[in-house]
Amino acid sequence: MEFLTFEDETGIVETTFFPQTYHRFCHMVDRQRPYLLTGKVEEDWGAITLTVDRVERVDRNN
Repeated sequence: MEFLTFEDETGIVETTFFPQTYHRFCHMVDRQRPYLLTGKVEEDWGAITLTVDRVERVDRNN
């Protein structure tokens, strides 16, 4: 598993990538780009995480 942190104007999101998902999308991840992350939001002991199923790049020009 890989654990990555994403941030936007609303806050920080801790994410979990299982190996198959990470290998599918890791080449897309760049610190300077916006993304749309899709997955399952889970809460465990007060900590909220997103288990990522899909990553899509967001076009900044639209």
